[in-house]
Amino acid sequence: MRVCTLDELKRATGGTVISRLQTQFSGIGTDTRRDLTGQVFWALKGESFDANDFLDQAVNAGAAALVVDVWPGRFQGLEKKITILKVKDTLRALQDYAHHAREEWGGLVIGLTGSNGKTTSKEFSQAILESALPVHSNKGSFNNHFGLPFNLLQAPQDAMVILAEMGMNHFGEIQRLCEIADPDIVVCSMVGRAHIEHFGSIAEIAKAKEEIYRFSAPEAIRIYNLDNEWTHAMWERSAKDYPKARQILTFSQKKKADVKLKLVQMTMRDLTIEGSIQGVKGRATIPVFGEHNIVNLCVAASVALATGMTPDQIWSALPLCKTNWGRNQFVQTRIGAEILFDAYNANPDSMKALLDNARILKTRGKKIGVFGEMLEMGEHSRSGHRELGEWVGRAGFD
Repeated sequence: MRVCTLDELKRATGGTVISRLQTQFSGIGTDTRRDLTGQVFWALKGESFDANDFLDQAVNAGAAALVVDVWPGRFQGLEKKITILKVKDTLRALQDYAHHAREEWGGLVIGLTGSNGKTTSKEFSQAILESALPVHSNKGSFNNHFGLPFNLLQAPQDAMVILAEMGMNHFGEIQRLCEIADPDIVVCSMVGRAHIEHFGSIAEIAKAKEEIYRFSAPEAIRIYNLDNEWTHAMWERSAKDYPKARQILTFSQKKKADVKLKLVQMTMRDLTIEGSIQGVKGRATIPVFGEHNIVNLCVAASVALATGMTPDQIWSALPLCKTNWGRNQFVQTRIGAEILFDAYNANPDSMKALLDNARILKTRGKKIGVFGEMLEMGEHSRSGHRELGEWVGRAGFD
């Protein structure tokens, strides 16, 4: 975690110093169950908790300072024991401090969003970029208004690139994440039906996703998927909408694009692709399952291209990509059965992609499917699950 001083925190957040004892800190923490020695305890509020209620526990855990938005309160008297900074809103203050840290750091920030695959696209991008550059990224899918600031603050000083995954389920959320991270390179991998409960239609989801392009700096590099109708429409407007963009890159599996990759062959353990990266032809075998992952590989190759990696470097690094826990994860059991474990935040588009792959997958024994429900579907839940049932029925399961 980034080290900081009280004066820096005050400047970045506009806070008021209640007490000044220690003035240098080893980072920030939010969990009183952990060792907070030398850290600033940042009293955030969640749906079911308010960390302003645990200030005495933070002091007992070794915190050197408190950032609060309630003072005085029942902990009046702590100002004699510990440094305290009062802000209007602790979450907004955390975001403002993260933005300050990002601007001081000055490296490349890459913003990634998409209805499906953004975490996998981020993991693939990291695998390729790490072959040439020191890279930092958020863990898992830590990608919201809480997670993004911590991602920026946890970047080591020698990192040259930060990968910032940006999630959303309401309008304005990606706009705010762009304001915090000020990304240099942005991409929306695709627009689909994830979180449709909150938007009502895919057209509205597309408007929310397009915030990653609309609210990034005018000169930011923008990357577009030509195979998704919604992102294709965004690309068609891009030259007019972003005339100052340093570069506009495209990717596709079918059309002429800066990055064009297509499937050659697929097994449960890997897929082989071929295509061209800025005109340089190549072929690679990658240890991931599923034709739908080619979109994520296209994102990663395009991101690497935007950072200045050469096509040859990218072709060499593509086999380093792999999926993480719960995302098209191959599991070999002791009894010999092979399991494709895909159990993260399903929606109709991700389920259809999985089932399209299952249909063409050749197996030695029986092919058995086990499925759970899809959440955040709202009024579309009944029709979405009926549609899923029809797809499962055509996928060739025993």
